[in-house]
Amino acid sequence: MNILVIDDEANIRKTLGMYLKTNGHTSAAASGANEAARLNRKERFDAVFLDLRLGAENGLDLIPVLLADNPDLKIVVMTAFSSVDTAVSAMKLGAFDYIGKPFNPAQIDVILGKAEKLRSMENRISSLAADLKSLYPDGIFDSANPAMRRTLEMAHQVADSDAIILLRGESGTGKTVLAKAIHHWSRRADAPFGVISCPSLSPELLSSELFGHIRGAFTGAVKDNPGRIAACDHGTLFLDEIGDLPAAVQPKLLRFLQDREYEPVGAAETRRADVRIIAATNLELEEAVREKRFREDLFFRLT
Repeated sequence: MNILVIDDEANIRKTLGMYLKTNGHTSAAASGANEAARLNRKERFDAVFLDLRLGAENGLDLIPVLLADNPDLKIVVMTAFSSVDTAVSAMKLGAFDYIGKPFNPAQIDVILGKAEKLRSMENRISSLAADLKSLYPDGIFDSANPAMRRTLEMAHQVADSDAIILLRGESGTGKTVLAKAIHHWSRRADAPFGVISCPSLSPELLSSELFGHIRGAFTGAVKDNPGRIAACDHGTLFLDEIGDLPAAVQPKLLRFLQDREYEPVGAAETRRADVRIIAATNLELEEAVREKRFREDLFFRLT
């Protein structure tokens, strides 16, 4: 990492700088607040070791100045005047950690290890966020077709509501892509998005996948499974090809849509979840209702 050492004692600056270099880091040093602020504006640092007392200056006053130019900076406050109150004050101002003088190399290694791990996690999160934005950019959905434009406008309008959505159309028309986009546009975007393909599982397995099961509920249930509904709590669950939902599962889904309540397979207690349902089908559900293959009350709940 690239580290800035801010201390009014030349010996501390030199010793700490040499230790950091020995351990593969690069470093720069400053003896006062003005010099430190200038270096921080000029160069991108990953971490700072900041002395609490810089002559007549208070190191705590420098924390917001440094963070204003580099919000991701990991600031470690170091002082011979260690106290709980000072540590709390430093953390409230945005410091990453706190170390009392005199400190040993092992303490430095522990702090830098934590800072490096956190920096790695932040980089991964930023990368994932960028990937998500590239997958679902707002401009990807456009059409010259008036009917499709109306569909997209309606999708934008209902995205931030909790309304159940039924997407209808032939296979290959982009229903799954639109479902993901609606989730991305909604206030649930930071919560999970799950998908269940209704024709791909038997009624027993589909019920278990949807609502979960407890250990011993059936042969092969060697551990608890929370199910997709629990996994998508506060998020969105997409039920693909809901027209093929087995008749045995339909009343269970209807109850969840009405009351947000369900029981995992083999469990007696009732559970609740806040999950927004988006469904899709390529079938004529009205015909399925007439032929008694799809419950009429579930159809009306979806539409």
